[in-house]
Amino acid sequence: MRLLSAGALWWLLLSAVIIFFYLLKLKRSRRVVPSVFLWQRALEEMEANAPFKKLRRSLLLLLQLLALAALVFALARPLINTRSLSSGSSILIIDSTASMGTRDEDGRPRLDRARELAREMIDGLSGGDRAAIIESSSRLTVRSPLTSDRAALASAIDLIEGTDAPGNLSDALQLAEQIAKSERDAAIVVIGDGGGPAPSGGTGPDISSALAASKAPAVRFVRVGKRAENVGIIAMNSRPARGNGGREMFASIANFSGLDRAIDLELRVNGKLIDARGLSIGPNGRSAVIFNSLPAGGGLAELKLKVDDDLEADNVAYTLLPDARRLRVGVSAENLFLLQALAVNSEIDALRMGSAPPADFDCIVSEGQVRSDLLDGGKSLLLINPSDVAGLVQANGSIEHPEITQLDGRHPVNSFLNYADLHIESAPKREAAPWLKPVAGSASDGLIWAGDDGRRRVVVVGFDLAKSDLPLKVEFPILLANSLAWLSGRDALASERAVRAGQPITISLPAPAEGASRKDENAATVKMPGGDERVLPRGDGPAVFAETMRVGTYEVKDAPPFAASLLSESESDNAPRDSIRTRAGEAGGQVETFSAEREAWRWVALLALAVLSIEWWVYHRRIAA
Repeated sequence: MRLLSAGALWWLLLSAVIIFFYLLKLKRSRRVVPSVFLWQRALEEMEANAPFKKLRRSLLLLLQLLALAALVFALARPLINTRSLSSGSSILIIDSTASMGTRDEDGRPRLDRARELAREMIDGLSGGDRAAIIESSSRLTVRSPLTSDRAALASAIDLIEGTDAPGNLSDALQLAEQIAKSERDAAIVVIGDGGGPAPSGGTGPDISSALAASKAPAVRFVRVGKRAENVGIIAMNSRPARGNGGREMFASIANFSGLDRAIDLELRVNGKLIDARGLSIGPNGRSAVIFNSLPAGGGLAELKLKVDDDLEADNVAYTLLPDARRLRVGVSAENLFLLQALAVNSEIDALRMGSAPPADFDCIVSEGQVRSDLLDGGKSLLLINPSDVAGLVQANGSIEHPEITQLDGRHPVNSFLNYADLHIESAPKREAAPWLKPVAGSASDGLIWAGDDGRRRVVVVGFDLAKSDLPLKVEFPILLANSLAWLSGRDALASERAVRAGQPITISLPAPAEGASRKDENAATVKMPGGDERVLPRGDGPAVFAETMRVGTYEVKDAPPFAASLLSESESDNAPRDSIRTRAGEAGGQVETFSAEREAWRWVALLALAVLSIEWWVYHRRIAA
């Protein structure tokens, strides 16, 4: 216990005044009486002539001194340690990052214990106290604003679910400080294991930072977690192999325990087992693993550790292996500019189709009249100034000197392009299928379209190359390369099929069928690693999916699957930290318990009032007697 206003104890000197009045001897006037037989007490008080009398035992004096001591003690504002939150307002930050999924000695995730502690804190709130709940992971979620409603706070705590995403406390602490600014007495409580990168902060003696830190509310750290016996994949990627033109994959695996660990590794590409081997890592050591002889066709690679440890999220990781083969492009055109632009691209193997079937190629380039077998072959198409095709494109007029004023820069076909100096003499005015969206054109007319009907992708360049200067510009080979990469699924969006947990992913989806709704079979859905499904809105352009909070494979209707990995050394190193860093300095952790200093002056003041009431009753009882 300590006192906030210890200087108030000087008021205890008033006890000397009370005692002084008890020592004073009353002066009485002289009276002549015939007998003092019944005045024995008066005789006793008249025996001494001194102004002070001997201090006798008095219940009234004792009660008055006790009341004074209680009042002075209340003025000193005593603080007592209690198993509760501080009085006033408290902002609770609950860590839900990947390391909070660690299973400790009792076999439960740390997050379960964190939620239990938060509920105990809420149950200990006094009548006027308020609290807010913030969930901290790769993104912040305010589960409850400041409120004194315990039921609402308990429901907010129940909404917090574990994630496999990395994160740090910097943003959460800043948000909590902003909430605390509007409160007179506010404190911040962090419940977690202290894992993740340290909150950012300056290292120099910045006066403004020091002033801000001095005004920052107090931060308390309630630590959960007891042990750290973990092995995890902390890095994984692929690179071109030297010499053979293929690719190789490498991974870094770390042992964060104090024991030797024997691990079995399995590598799968597109679900097919490619490699399996054993690995031994010493205490607190790490090892690099390289995999060669990977499939030339590439695909989604999954590396899995077979090991019994405390954290499962880092025992599997994913990366995308690009297709190392040259893209086989069938060409049905006679334009020399087009043939030359395709021939100079080293990643493309462009061949005239002749009578070859479309199935022999990855995608098709056609100019002018479109062969019927190309439309029925199911291969992705790049159509340049095509003839009318029912259900695809149809001309209904012409446009003189059109200009590209509307450009969808997000579409992969337009990567690194702007068409600023493009001149077109004339172009047909075309109507395209609803799933073909204009990616370049004027406000009213399209000139380049791209779309996916769920069976294949199609790019349409709707004007004659001979009536434009596009073949003479550097944009022309870039447009061809972008279009063929997107048509074959090798564009930049496809390379993002392996992301880190918590990172949004952009998915290229076919446009919904005309008249279709989300409940129709054409609605795009994402199947989560746990089996739950999410509806992914499909509209113009790529869709963004942000719910990648779990490690595993996400299956997407009408699109290739993608995967999320942890790949975070700070989360895999799941040893509970003894403290966390804040703007005000280091905040030491209370191990799976919590206590706070609360002011007790109200109770002491009530005690003083009770003592004064007793003193008043005793005094009047004596007078009545």
